[in-house]
Amino acid sequence: MNKALPAALGTALTAAFVLFAILAEPAYADVLLTDLVLGTSAQERGLTIEEMPDILATHAIIMRPDGSVYYERGADSPIKIASTTKVMTALVALDHCDPSETLTVDHAAATVGESCVGLKEGDTLTLEQALTGLMVMSGNDVATAIATHVGSKIDPASADPYGTFIKAMNDRAAQLGCTDTLFENPHGLDFGAWVGNLHSTAHDVTRTWAEAWRNDAFRSFACSGATEMHVTSADGSARSLPLTVRNKILGRDGNLGGKTGSTYEAGECFVCTFSREPEGEVYIALFGSKGDEGRFNDTLTLANWYYGHFANLPFATSSKQVGGVPLAAEAACVDWSDKLMDLTFADADADARVFTLGGTIEQKVEVDELRGKHAAGTAAGSVTYTQNGETIGSVELTTANELEPPNLLEWLAVQLDRLVRFFEGKPATAEERIYATMPDPLSIDGWNA
Repeated sequence: MNKALPAALGTALTAAFVLFAILAEPAYADVLLTDLVLGTSAQERGLTIEEMPDILATHAIIMRPDGSVYYERGADSPIKIASTTKVMTALVALDHCDPSETLTVDHAAATVGESCVGLKEGDTLTLEQALTGLMVMSGNDVATAIATHVGSKIDPASADPYGTFIKAMNDRAAQLGCTDTLFENPHGLDFGAWVGNLHSTAHDVTRTWAEAWRNDAFRSFACSGATEMHVTSADGSARSLPLTVRNKILGRDGNLGGKTGSTYEAGECFVCTFSREPEGEVYIALFGSKGDEGRFNDTLTLANWYYGHFANLPFATSSKQVGGVPLAAEAACVDWSDKLMDLTFADADADARVFTLGGTIEQKVEVDELRGKHAAGTAAGSVTYTQNGETIGSVELTTANELEPPNLLEWLAVQLDRLVRFFEGKPATAEERIYATMPDPLSIDGWNA
Protein backbone atom coordinates (compact mmCIF):
# COMPACT_ATOMS: atom_id res chain seq x y z
CA MET A 1 0.00 0.00 0.00
CA ASN A 2 1.28 3.47 -0.85
CA LYS A 3 2.22 5.10 2.50
CA ALA A 4 1.67 8.58 1.05
CA LEU A 5 -2.03 7.84 0.50
CA PRO A 6 -3.17 8.05 4.17
CA ALA A 7 -1.21 11.27 4.64
CA ALA A 8 -2.77 12.84 1.56
CA LEU A 9 -6.22 11.67 2.65
CA GLY A 10 -5.69 13.19 6.11
CA THR A 11 -4.64 16.50 4.58
CA ALA A 12 -7.71 16.55 2.37
CA LEU A 13 -10.03 15.78 5.27
CA THR A 14 -8.45 18.52 7.36
CA ALA A 15 -8.90 21.04 4.54
CA ALA A 16 -12.52 19.97 4.10
CA PHE A 17 -13.17 20.38 7.82
CA VAL A 18 -11.68 23.89 7.85
CA LEU A 19 -13.73 24.85 4.80
CA PHE A 20 -16.91 23.49 6.42
CA ALA A 21 -16.18 25.45 9.60
CA ILE A 22 -15.76 28.66 7.63
CA LEU A 23 -18.92 28.13 5.62
CA ALA A 24 -20.89 27.15 8.72
CA GLU A 25 -19.92 30.31 10.60
CA PRO A 26 -23.02 32.47 11.26
CA ALA A 27 -23.45 35.25 8.72
CA TYR A 28 -22.18 38.63 9.91
CA ALA A 29 -20.53 37.06 12.97
CA ASP A 30 -17.33 38.86 12.05
CA VAL A 31 -18.99 42.31 11.99
CA LEU A 32 -21.39 42.13 14.91
CA LEU A 33 -19.21 44.48 16.96
CA THR A 34 -19.80 47.22 14.38
CA ASP A 35 -23.50 47.23 15.27
CA LEU A 36 -24.59 50.22 17.33
CA VAL A 37 -25.95 50.06 20.86
CA LEU A 38 -27.52 53.37 21.90
CA GLY A 39 -25.61 55.11 19.12
CA THR A 40 -22.15 53.69 19.93
CA SER A 41 -20.57 50.65 18.32
CA ALA A 42 -20.37 47.50 20.39
CA GLN A 43 -16.62 47.51 19.88
CA GLU A 44 -16.28 51.02 21.32
CA ARG A 45 -18.36 49.95 24.29
CA GLY A 46 -16.02 47.05 24.92
CA LEU A 47 -18.76 44.48 24.37
CA THR A 48 -18.06 40.93 23.31
CA ILE A 49 -19.66 39.03 20.47
CA GLU A 50 -21.56 36.99 23.05
CA GLU A 51 -23.41 40.12 24.17
CA MET A 52 -24.67 40.96 20.68
CA PRO A 53 -27.52 39.46 18.62
CA ASP A 54 -26.57 36.97 15.92
CA ILE A 55 -28.89 37.76 13.01
CA LEU A 56 -28.87 37.29 9.24
CA ALA A 57 -30.58 40.60 8.41
CA THR A 58 -28.37 43.17 6.71
CA HIS A 59 -30.27 46.10 8.21
CA ALA A 60 -32.11 46.25 11.54
CA ILE A 61 -33.23 48.55 14.31
CA ILE A 62 -34.81 48.43 17.76
CA MET A 63 -36.62 51.64 18.74
CA ARG A 64 -38.72 52.58 21.74
CA PRO A 65 -41.94 54.63 21.45
CA ASP A 66 -40.06 57.73 22.68
CA GLY A 67 -37.78 57.48 19.63
CA SER A 68 -34.68 56.26 21.46
CA VAL A 69 -32.80 53.69 19.40
CA TYR A 70 -31.27 50.80 21.32
CA TYR A 71 -29.81 48.81 18.45
CA GLU A 72 -28.86 49.52 14.84
CA ARG A 73 -27.35 47.66 11.94
CA GLY A 74 -27.17 49.86 8.85
CA ALA A 75 -30.40 51.51 9.99
CA ASP A 76 -29.88 54.75 8.04
CA SER A 77 -28.69 53.23 4.76
CA PRO A 78 -31.10 53.51 1.79
CA ILE A 79 -32.62 50.13 0.91
CA LYS A 80 -35.61 48.57 -0.80
CA ILE A 81 -38.33 47.88 1.77
CA ALA A 82 -40.81 45.73 -0.21
CA SER A 83 -44.30 45.49 1.32
CA THR A 84 -43.43 47.31 4.53
CA THR A 85 -44.29 50.23 2.22
CA LYS A 86 -47.90 49.37 3.01
CA VAL A 87 -47.54 50.75 6.54
CA MET A 88 -47.42 54.22 4.99
CA THR A 89 -50.25 53.26 2.64
CA ALA A 90 -52.44 52.41 5.62
CA LEU A 91 -51.37 55.51 7.57
CA VAL A 92 -52.22 57.92 4.73
CA ALA A 93 -55.54 56.15 4.13
CA LEU A 94 -56.53 56.55 7.79
CA ASP A 95 -55.35 60.18 7.74
CA HIS A 96 -57.91 61.04 5.07
CA CYS A 97 -60.73 58.49 5.17
CA ASP A 98 -63.05 56.71 7.55
CA PRO A 99 -62.78 52.90 7.61
CA SER A 100 -66.50 52.64 6.88
CA GLU A 101 -66.14 54.25 3.43
CA THR A 102 -66.72 52.10 0.36
CA LEU A 103 -64.17 51.89 -2.45
CA THR A 104 -64.43 50.38 -5.92
CA VAL A 105 -61.77 48.17 -7.50
CA ASP A 106 -60.57 49.39 -10.90
CA HIS A 107 -58.71 47.53 -13.65
CA ALA A 108 -55.26 48.61 -12.41
CA ALA A 109 -55.91 47.26 -8.92
CA ALA A 110 -57.37 43.97 -10.17
CA THR A 111 -54.39 43.26 -12.44
CA VAL A 112 -51.41 44.52 -10.39
CA GLY A 113 -50.20 40.98 -9.74
CA GLU A 114 -47.85 39.30 -7.25
CA SER A 115 -49.23 39.01 -3.68
CA CYS A 116 -52.95 39.64 -4.02
CA VAL A 117 -56.13 38.77 -2.12
CA GLY A 118 -58.12 38.11 -5.31
CA LEU A 119 -60.04 41.32 -6.00
CA LYS A 120 -61.82 41.65 -9.33
CA GLU A 121 -62.57 44.72 -11.37
CA GLY A 122 -65.89 46.22 -10.21
CA ASP A 123 -65.71 44.74 -6.70
CA THR A 124 -66.68 47.06 -3.87
CA LEU A 125 -65.57 46.81 -0.25
CA THR A 126 -65.19 48.98 2.80
CA LEU A 127 -61.86 50.59 3.56
CA GLU A 128 -61.89 48.53 6.76
CA GLN A 129 -61.95 45.29 4.75
CA ALA A 130 -59.32 46.64 2.36
CA LEU A 131 -56.97 47.54 5.22
CA THR A 132 -57.49 44.09 6.71
CA GLY A 133 -56.38 42.49 3.43
CA LEU A 134 -53.52 44.97 3.19
CA MET A 135 -52.04 44.31 6.63
CA VAL A 136 -52.89 40.62 7.09
CA MET A 137 -52.11 39.18 3.65
CA SER A 138 -50.20 42.09 2.08
CA GLY A 139 -52.52 42.39 -0.92
CA ASN A 140 -51.07 44.52 -3.71
CA ASP A 141 -54.52 44.72 -5.28
CA VAL A 142 -56.05 46.29 -2.17
CA ALA A 143 -53.05 48.64 -1.87
CA THR A 144 -53.69 49.93 -5.38
CA ALA A 145 -57.44 50.22 -4.82
CA ILE A 146 -56.82 52.14 -1.58
CA ALA A 147 -54.42 54.52 -3.33
CA THR A 148 -56.89 55.44 -6.06
CA HIS A 149 -59.83 55.87 -3.67
CA VAL A 150 -57.97 57.91 -1.06
CA GLY A 151 -56.22 60.01 -3.73
CA SER A 152 -59.63 61.05 -5.04
CA LYS A 153 -60.63 62.10 -1.52
CA ILE A 154 -57.44 64.10 -0.98
CA ASP A 155 -57.97 66.05 -4.22
CA PRO A 156 -61.38 65.46 -5.84
CA ALA A 157 -60.31 67.59 -8.83
CA SER A 158 -57.21 65.54 -9.58
CA ALA A 159 -57.02 63.73 -12.90
CA ASP A 160 -54.50 61.33 -11.33
CA PRO A 161 -55.78 60.25 -7.90
CA TYR A 162 -53.20 57.45 -7.77
CA GLY A 163 -50.38 59.99 -8.24
CA THR A 164 -52.01 62.26 -5.67
CA PHE A 165 -51.86 59.45 -3.14
CA ILE A 166 -48.17 58.73 -3.82
CA LYS A 167 -47.40 62.42 -3.28
CA ALA A 168 -49.31 62.29 0.01
CA MET A 169 -47.17 59.31 1.07
CA ASN A 170 -43.98 61.27 0.46
CA ASP A 171 -45.37 64.39 2.12
CA ARG A 172 -46.25 62.32 5.20
CA ALA A 173 -42.76 60.82 5.28
CA ALA A 174 -41.25 64.31 5.26
CA GLN A 175 -43.62 65.38 8.03
CA LEU A 176 -42.44 62.44 10.15
CA GLY A 177 -38.82 63.44 9.74
CA CYS A 178 -37.87 60.56 7.46
CA THR A 179 -34.37 61.28 6.20
CA ASP A 180 -34.01 59.10 3.09
CA THR A 181 -37.37 57.85 1.85
CA LEU A 182 -39.00 57.95 -1.57
CA PHE A 183 -42.28 56.19 -2.37
CA GLU A 184 -43.23 55.49 -6.00
CA ASN A 185 -46.11 53.07 -5.45
CA PRO A 186 -48.39 51.99 -2.59
CA HIS A 187 -47.29 48.34 -2.41
CA GLY A 188 -43.48 48.25 -2.52
CA LEU A 189 -42.90 46.17 -5.67
CA ASP A 190 -39.45 47.07 -7.03
CA PHE A 191 -39.02 44.94 -10.16
CA GLY A 192 -40.44 44.66 -13.67
CA ALA A 193 -42.82 47.53 -14.35
CA TRP A 194 -42.12 48.85 -10.85
CA VAL A 195 -38.35 49.32 -11.12
CA GLY A 196 -37.39 52.80 -9.94
CA ASN A 197 -35.71 54.83 -7.23
CA LEU A 198 -38.19 53.84 -4.49
CA HIS A 199 -36.31 53.33 -1.22
CA SER A 200 -36.30 54.00 2.49
CA THR A 201 -34.27 53.08 5.58
CA ALA A 202 -34.88 50.80 8.55
CA HIS A 203 -35.01 53.91 10.73
CA ASP A 204 -37.54 55.69 8.51
CA VAL A 205 -39.77 52.61 8.27
CA THR A 206 -39.77 52.36 12.06
CA ARG A 207 -40.61 56.06 12.40
CA THR A 208 -43.58 55.43 10.11
CA TRP A 209 -44.61 52.33 12.04
CA ALA A 210 -44.42 54.22 15.32
CA GLU A 211 -46.71 56.95 14.00
CA ALA A 212 -49.18 54.45 12.56
CA TRP A 213 -49.16 52.41 15.79
CA ARG A 214 -50.56 55.42 17.66
CA ASN A 215 -53.75 55.06 15.58
CA ASP A 216 -56.22 52.67 17.21
CA ALA A 217 -57.69 51.65 13.86
CA PHE A 218 -54.28 50.87 12.41
CA ARG A 219 -53.42 48.72 15.41
CA SER A 220 -56.59 46.69 14.93
CA PHE A 221 -55.48 45.82 11.38
CA ALA A 222 -51.82 45.26 12.23
CA CYS A 223 -52.79 42.94 15.08
CA SER A 224 -55.47 41.09 13.15
CA GLY A 225 -55.39 37.36 12.60
CA ALA A 226 -58.39 37.49 10.26
CA THR A 227 -58.67 34.52 7.92
CA GLU A 228 -61.12 36.08 5.45
CA MET A 229 -62.36 39.39 4.11
CA HIS A 230 -65.66 40.33 2.53
CA VAL A 231 -66.39 42.09 -0.77
CA THR A 232 -69.36 42.71 -3.02
CA SER A 233 -68.96 41.57 -6.62
CA ALA A 234 -69.86 43.77 -9.59
CA ASP A 235 -73.14 41.85 -9.95
CA GLY A 236 -74.08 42.67 -6.33
CA SER A 237 -73.39 39.24 -4.85
CA ALA A 238 -71.43 38.90 -1.60
CA ARG A 239 -68.10 37.13 -1.70
CA SER A 240 -65.60 36.04 0.96
CA LEU A 241 -61.89 35.95 0.19
CA PRO A 242 -59.59 33.69 2.25
CA LEU A 243 -56.63 35.40 3.88
CA THR A 244 -53.25 33.97 4.79
CA VAL A 245 -51.75 35.56 7.89
CA ARG A 246 -48.23 36.55 6.85
CA ASN A 247 -47.08 37.37 10.40
CA LYS A 248 -46.20 33.89 11.62
CA ILE A 249 -45.22 35.03 15.12
CA LEU A 250 -48.39 37.02 15.82
CA GLY A 251 -49.21 36.64 19.50
CA ARG A 252 -45.98 34.78 20.22
CA ASP A 253 -43.50 35.92 22.89
CA GLY A 254 -45.11 39.33 23.10
CA ASN A 255 -45.51 40.09 19.39
CA LEU A 256 -48.58 42.33 19.09
CA GLY A 257 -48.59 42.84 15.34
CA GLY A 258 -46.44 43.55 12.33
CA LYS A 259 -46.05 43.91 8.59
CA THR A 260 -44.00 41.60 6.41
CA GLY A 261 -42.38 42.28 3.07
CA SER A 262 -40.32 40.40 0.50
CA THR A 263 -38.74 40.99 -2.89
CA TYR A 264 -35.53 39.63 -4.38
CA GLU A 265 -33.70 42.92 -3.82
CA ALA A 266 -35.18 43.74 -0.40
CA GLY A 267 -34.86 40.22 0.99
CA GLU A 268 -37.17 39.18 3.80
CA CYS A 269 -38.44 42.19 5.75
CA PHE A 270 -40.51 42.76 8.87
CA VAL A 271 -41.55 45.68 11.08
CA CYS A 272 -43.50 45.03 14.25
CA THR A 273 -44.30 45.78 17.87
CA PHE A 274 -43.43 43.67 20.90
CA SER A 275 -44.55 44.14 24.47
CA ARG A 276 -43.15 42.41 27.53
CA GLU A 277 -43.38 43.60 31.10
CA PRO A 278 -42.01 45.55 32.77
CA GLU A 279 -40.29 47.25 29.77
CA GLY A 280 -43.49 47.59 27.74
CA GLU A 281 -43.63 48.17 24.00
CA VAL A 282 -40.74 48.34 21.56
CA TYR A 283 -40.58 48.48 17.76
CA ILE A 284 -38.34 46.17 15.74
CA ALA A 285 -37.64 46.35 12.02
CA LEU A 286 -35.30 44.26 9.88
CA PHE A 287 -34.50 43.94 6.19
CA GLY A 288 -32.42 41.63 4.02
CA SER A 289 -32.98 38.52 6.09
CA LYS A 290 -32.83 35.04 4.55
CA GLY A 291 -36.02 33.06 4.10
CA ASP A 292 -39.29 33.28 5.97
CA GLU A 293 -37.97 31.29 8.92
CA GLY A 294 -34.83 33.42 9.05
CA ARG A 295 -36.89 36.60 9.14
CA PHE A 296 -38.90 35.56 12.18
CA ASN A 297 -35.92 33.97 13.93
CA ASP A 298 -34.07 37.27 13.52
CA THR A 299 -37.03 39.16 14.92
CA LEU A 300 -37.31 36.97 18.00
CA THR A 301 -33.54 37.16 18.51
CA LEU A 302 -33.69 40.95 18.52
CA ALA A 303 -36.67 40.99 20.88
CA ASN A 304 -34.94 38.58 23.26
CA TRP A 305 -31.73 40.61 23.07
CA TYR A 306 -33.54 43.85 23.96
CA TYR A 307 -35.66 42.51 26.80
CA GLY A 308 -32.89 40.19 28.00
CA HIS A 309 -30.57 43.10 28.66
CA PHE A 310 -32.83 44.77 31.21
CA ALA A 311 -32.39 43.87 34.85
CA ASN A 312 -33.05 45.08 38.37
CA LEU A 313 -29.78 46.51 39.66
CA PRO A 314 -29.61 46.11 43.46
CA PHE A 315 -28.24 49.11 45.33
CA ALA A 316 -27.58 47.53 48.73
CA THR A 317 -24.47 45.57 47.80
CA SER A 318 -21.34 45.60 49.88
CA SER A 319 -18.04 43.86 50.48
CA LYS A 320 -18.78 43.68 54.22
CA GLN A 321 -21.75 43.00 56.47
CA VAL A 322 -22.71 44.04 59.99
CA GLY A 323 -25.42 42.24 61.89
CA GLY A 324 -26.30 40.28 58.76
CA VAL A 325 -27.00 43.38 56.61
CA PRO A 326 -24.79 45.05 54.00
CA LEU A 327 -22.45 47.69 55.47
CA ALA A 328 -22.33 50.72 53.18
CA ALA A 329 -19.64 52.70 54.98
CA GLU A 330 -17.94 53.53 58.25
CA ALA A 331 -18.19 57.25 58.89
CA ALA A 332 -15.82 59.29 61.03
CA CYS A 333 -17.26 60.69 64.29
CA VAL A 334 -15.80 64.21 64.47
CA ASP A 335 -16.15 64.46 68.27
CA TRP A 336 -13.83 61.51 68.58
CA SER A 337 -10.37 60.85 67.23
CA ASP A 338 -10.69 57.10 66.76
CA LYS A 339 -14.38 56.18 66.42
CA LEU A 340 -16.20 55.12 63.29
CA MET A 341 -19.97 54.81 62.90
CA ASP A 342 -21.41 51.91 60.89
CA LEU A 343 -23.75 53.12 58.12
CA THR A 344 -26.22 50.76 56.46
CA PHE A 345 -28.72 51.13 53.62
CA ALA A 346 -32.08 52.46 54.80
CA ASP A 347 -33.78 50.30 52.16
CA ALA A 348 -31.92 47.04 51.71
CA ASP A 349 -34.21 46.09 48.79
CA ALA A 350 -33.73 49.31 46.79
CA ASP A 351 -32.95 48.79 43.12
CA ALA A 352 -33.38 50.30 39.66
CA ARG A 353 -34.38 48.84 36.31
CA VAL A 354 -31.47 49.38 33.92
CA PHE A 355 -30.40 48.50 30.39
CA THR A 356 -27.25 46.59 31.18
CA LEU A 357 -25.45 47.55 27.95
CA GLY A 358 -26.32 51.21 28.42
CA GLY A 359 -22.97 52.32 29.77
CA THR A 360 -20.92 52.48 32.93
CA ILE A 361 -22.84 52.53 36.19
CA GLU A 362 -21.16 54.51 38.95
CA GLN A 363 -21.94 55.26 42.58
CA LYS A 364 -21.24 58.35 44.67
CA VAL A 365 -21.22 57.90 48.45
CA GLU A 366 -21.91 61.04 50.49
CA VAL A 367 -21.56 60.82 54.27
CA ASP A 368 -22.88 63.52 56.61
CA GLU A 369 -20.70 64.97 59.34
CA LEU A 370 -21.46 62.96 62.48
CA ARG A 371 -21.24 65.21 65.51
CA GLY A 372 -22.99 65.06 68.87
CA LYS A 373 -25.58 62.45 69.79
CA HIS A 374 -27.11 60.12 67.20
CA ALA A 375 -29.69 57.38 67.68
CA ALA A 376 -29.58 54.21 65.63
CA GLY A 377 -31.45 54.67 62.36
CA THR A 378 -30.56 58.36 61.99
CA ALA A 379 -30.13 59.59 58.41
CA ALA A 380 -26.42 60.02 57.80
CA GLY A 381 -25.85 60.27 54.04
CA SER A 382 -26.74 58.69 50.74
CA VAL A 383 -25.46 56.72 47.79
CA THR A 384 -26.39 58.02 44.32
CA TYR A 385 -26.15 55.80 41.25
CA THR A 386 -25.65 57.07 37.70
CA GLN A 387 -25.43 55.52 34.24
CA ASN A 388 -23.71 57.60 31.60
CA GLY A 389 -23.99 60.60 33.90
CA GLU A 390 -27.75 60.28 34.37
CA THR A 391 -29.11 59.50 37.82
CA ILE A 392 -30.87 56.13 37.97
CA GLY A 393 -31.55 56.08 41.70
CA SER A 394 -30.32 56.73 45.21
CA VAL A 395 -30.64 55.18 48.65
CA GLU A 396 -30.36 56.81 52.06
CA LEU A 397 -27.74 55.73 54.58
CA THR A 398 -28.58 55.44 58.27
CA THR A 399 -26.59 54.86 61.44
CA ALA A 400 -26.47 51.24 62.53
CA ASN A 401 -25.93 52.02 66.24
CA GLU A 402 -26.02 54.85 68.78
CA LEU A 403 -23.40 57.55 69.14
CA GLU A 404 -22.79 59.53 72.31
CA PRO A 405 -20.55 62.63 72.49
CA PRO A 406 -17.50 62.35 74.80
CA ASN A 407 -17.84 63.43 78.44
CA LEU A 408 -15.31 65.87 79.92
CA LEU A 409 -12.63 63.31 80.68
CA GLU A 410 -13.12 61.64 77.33
CA TRP A 411 -12.95 65.00 75.59
CA LEU A 412 -9.59 65.74 77.30
CA ALA A 413 -8.30 62.35 76.20
CA VAL A 414 -9.42 63.07 72.62
CA GLN A 415 -7.57 66.39 72.60
CA LEU A 416 -4.39 64.73 73.89
CA ASP A 417 -4.70 62.00 71.26
CA ARG A 418 -5.13 64.61 68.54
CA LEU A 419 -2.03 66.44 69.72
CA VAL A 420 -0.02 63.25 69.39
CA ARG A 421 -1.60 62.60 65.98
CA PHE A 422 -0.62 66.11 64.88
CA PHE A 423 3.04 65.50 65.57
CA GLU A 424 2.84 62.07 63.98
CA GLY A 425 1.25 63.55 60.84
CA LYS A 426 -1.96 61.61 61.27
CA PRO A 427 -5.53 62.93 60.72
CA ALA A 428 -7.46 64.30 63.68
CA THR A 429 -10.24 61.76 63.21
CA ALA A 430 -10.50 58.20 61.97
CA GLU A 431 -10.76 57.98 58.18
CA GLU A 432 -14.09 56.93 56.70
CA ARG A 433 -14.25 53.63 54.84
CA ILE A 434 -16.51 52.77 51.92
CA TYR A 435 -17.79 49.23 51.51
CA ALA A 436 -20.67 49.82 49.08
CA THR A 437 -19.92 48.08 45.79
CA MET A 438 -21.41 48.03 42.32
CA PRO A 439 -22.37 44.67 40.79
CA ASP A 440 -21.50 44.02 37.16
CA PRO A 441 -24.78 44.67 35.30
CA LEU A 442 -24.01 41.94 32.77
CA SER A 443 -23.86 39.42 35.59
CA ILE A 444 -27.49 40.02 36.52
CA ASP A 445 -29.33 40.34 33.18
CA GLY A 446 -31.14 37.50 31.46
CA TRP A 447 -29.25 37.49 28.16
CA ASN A 448 -27.35 34.23 27.59
CA ALA A 449 -28.52 33.08 31.02
